[in-house]
Amino acid sequence: MITATTFFKDRMKNLNLSFPLAAACLLGTAMLQTGCNGYTSRQVLDPTAAAARLRSGENMKDEVDRLARPLIASREDHDLAVGVLTPDGAVHCYGYSVATPPGPDTIFQIGSVTKVFVASLLVILVQEGQLHYDDMVRSILPPSVKVSPDVGAVTLRELATHMSGLPREPHNLRQLKHVVDFVFAGRNPYDFITRDYLYKYIGTKRLQPKAERVYCYSNLGYGLLANLIEVKTGRSLPDLIQEKICGPLNMRDTVFTLTPEQRKRLEQGHAGDEPRFFPRNRPMPDWDMGDIMRASGGMYSTVHDLMTFAKSNLGMSGSSFDPVWAETQHVAIHTPDEDITLGWMIDRYPDWGTRITFMNGILSGYSAYLGMDTDKKIAVVVLSSNFNWKDKVGQNLLLRLASARETNSAAAVSAGQPVSPSPH
Repeated sequence: MITATTFFKDRMKNLNLSFPLAAACLLGTAMLQTGCNGYTSRQVLDPTAAAARLRSGENMKDEVDRLARPLIASREDHDLAVGVLTPDGAVHCYGYSVATPPGPDTIFQIGSVTKVFVASLLVILVQEGQLHYDDMVRSILPPSVKVSPDVGAVTLRELATHMSGLPREPHNLRQLKHVVDFVFAGRNPYDFITRDYLYKYIGTKRLQPKAERVYCYSNLGYGLLANLIEVKTGRSLPDLIQEKICGPLNMRDTVFTLTPEQRKRLEQGHAGDEPRFFPRNRPMPDWDMGDIMRASGGMYSTVHDLMTFAKSNLGMSGSSFDPVWAETQHVAIHTPDEDITLGWMIDRYPDWGTRITFMNGILSGYSAYLGMDTDKKIAVVVLSSNFNWKDKVGQNLLLRLASARETNSAAAVSAGQPVSPSPH
């Protein structure tokens, strides 16, 4: 059997490159392109014409069609499930596919959207007094776990806002081998990051002085954050999120592990922009992210469930969660590209009077987008069965819908017929 690494060596020989040199070349590119987020982008087009169409009475579905249908026709996406929450509290769901369109209860992996749930859990536990944002790694892990002084002084807040100084993932030859296996064979590049590996890594890891640290998106940091939560509470991350968030909100399909019935509703994932040497739309399995890296991107969900979560985050559910979620949306870090909160990112569009709070997720054969305009009470979810770096629907759709509504205006956008979730 030819492994991905062997295949890579053979390809590099054809280019007259030694394996070490080729590996070094690949390290600068491929290692930036295997994670859940942090190198995604959002295609943002001027929403003026679309906003005018919507204000003049165009059906919202027509605007969704304008964004989604070309991606299906070009085979850039195999399946798209789109959800829209309008200010009246109605949820509208639309499905697109080269085969059978997905519905509001079709299940996808959601990648780094998982981080929003982990950060939200942290806020809940802090409000309950079980944790404090300034708790440090060394104060939570048992004395038997060796922790370098730099990592030991990292706080929970720093982990949750990507200010810990930890890299996106380990930058070493072992990670490189797994990246090569991903690029050529589509294998999970994170499956080696177990608890034992994480503890060994933080035992010797040196970080920049805190005064010199800048925002650095870290999948590894969220894995450590979740592990600290588990150590402190004595509970598993899936159990805590189910008890504290998904159970109370009746989000039955937002889970880390699928039941046999849920697996029947899982949309098949496909290659997209990655893996680099896979043909687009080749089927890919969903990944088991393990006990550590599941916090960075291991959850599954549906349009219906994520719309429920968005509605609560917008303070429209009338639940006790409303003030909790408001804390997750406070800006903690300003970067040149966007503002960072506990779990979310915020893009500002002053020319169009809109601020979008969002999160993207990319994993295995899936892409996900969850975004909100917290002022105008609009939310959009887009779930795709392809690994695509660029979001071309979610941010554009939300920006168009928000721009079509003037702040405090009572004028509603024509939304078409809502689709109710099917029973299960």
